[in-house]
Amino acid sequence: MLTIRQQQMNLKYLGYYNDKIDGIKGKNTIAAIKAFQKEYGLVVDGIFGTKTNAKMVQVIKQEQVRLGVAEDGVAGEITTKARNNQLSWDNIKYFQKSEFTCKCGCGLNNMDLKLVKIVDDIREYFGQPCIVNSGTRCIRHNKKVGGVPNSRHLNGKAIDIYVKGISGTTLLAYARQLVSQGRLRYTYLIGGNAIHVDIT
Repeated sequence: MLTIRQQQMNLKYLGYYNDKIDGIKGKNTIAAIKAFQKEYGLVVDGIFGTKTNAKMVQVIKQEQVRLGVAEDGVAGEITTKARNNQLSWDNIKYFQKSEFTCKCGCGLNNMDLKLVKIVDDIREYFGQPCIVNSGTRCIRHNKKVGGVPNSRHLNGKAIDIYVKGISGTTLLAYARQLVSQGRLRYTYLIGGNAIHVDIT
């Protein structure tokens, strides 16, 4: 069974937990466990039982296989570094890092390059300029713009974009294809022409 600290490490890696790795099962850890349980079709009770443990270890091991690191079911430093080292801003064709910095001016930019690369590919597909409405958000800015407390924007796993000359419905339809392919976790329409995209 994973320790609380290991649970937090895995939940943070998967984008459900944005707090300290402290080994204390507080309200944020319980909320993250519930979010994980909901997404994987488990009983949503916030209790880290054997089924939740087994599913989480399975998910992390699958990720470790993909990254080519040791499969221990714990997203520690080696697993996290392996994911981060797979891509660099040099691999991004159309965007600058500054486009994803928190809009409040605090300077926060913790964008997951895996998602940036997907948005880069969306820009390539449509062949038109793609504008970033929202990338990284600090807690204060996320609250100001009405983001949910556990928004994936907080840990660089969500982006809101629109593509010039492309309708929101067309953009959403393409993003939904990426969801069905497993590249994106979720997408939805924002207003008329913008969409939200995120990853786990």
